[in-house]
Amino acid sequence: MENDSTTANRRSILRRGALLCAGVFGVGAGTASAATSRQPATAAAKAETLRLYGRNWGIDVKGRRFGQLPGPGDRANVYGELLDRPHGSKVGEFYSAWIHAASPFGDSGFAAGSLELHTFKLADGSVFGLGAPAGEEGVFAISGGTGRYAGARGSYVARQRPHGLGGDGTAEFTLTLTM
Repeated sequence: MENDSTTANRRSILRRGALLCAGVFGVGAGTASAATSRQPATAAAKAETLRLYGRNWGIDVKGRRFGQLPGPGDRANVYGELLDRPHGSKVGEFYSAWIHAASPFGDSGFAAGSLELHTFKLADGSVFGLGAPAGEEGVFAISGGTGRYAGARGSYVARQRPHGLGGDGTAEFTLTLTM
């Protein structure tokens, strides 16, 4: 037969083991609960498509005459008015810092024509984007926003035809925002 001290030690060890298991499972349950509570917030994020149109689209290339094409490394400002539909009402303004990129590897499917930082100033906030398009159409990343667009992410397609580069001074943007 076992003595009382051996029985007490076994009970103590079993009790501590049970408490340890309860603690581990309790922490695991808390972590699972926290992860579950985050999932609905992510699922609640909505995608929204915003179409904007541009008029009076212009480009000012530093050190170049109007209509003179930019060269590698040239910087420019691109700007225009944003409309709710073609020939519609003004809903904001567009500003871009633009740098002409010249690929050292030649013209290819990977070569960027420019590096661009975009700002869409709208009545209820701003959307910021960036990208490296090649040609008249480019796909850009939405890097954030302010006001109604705070925390925005996503991407957009831009078609820009500024005066000064042979364009008709118009633009079109299709933004897919997730907020």
